[in-house]
Amino acid sequence: MNRTPSYYRARIEVIRELISTVEVDRLEKGNDIILLRNGIFQESFKEEELIRKKLAEKTFSNDALIFSELTRFNTWFAMHPEKVCGKEIVTTSIEFPITIKGSREDIMNTIHIESDPEQLELQALAIEVELQLLQL
Repeated sequence: MNRTPSYYRARIEVIRELISTVEVDRLEKGNDIILLRNGIFQESFKEEELIRKKLAEKTFSNDALIFSELTRFNTWFAMHPEKVCGKEIVTTSIEFPITIKGSREDIMNTIHIESDPEQLELQALAIEVELQLLQL
């Protein structure tokens, strides 16, 4: 499915509707709602199918998403999964229902920094010299 701004607007609306209509007996200690508030669909919700249905029944703008849309329900990370430095893991914590498990290598690969310490020192030195030159 083509992931356009209208797709993400439909995703936001689907999440809002699910949060307001999920049956109490379906909730396992509120886990479904907690995960939905954080933009994570349980497999039983069939995310793609729900979003496809929403797109079929309503037209959404394809204009660029505004800040509040990007930051609602983990939308920015849904748009850019390559920016997550590791793997998202569902936890049992109410306050932090999602954690990221990753290594230093995952971080370095994600932000595209050479893991060679000498290279990092040279980059830091170059930045330091540049700052000193700007102060002249």
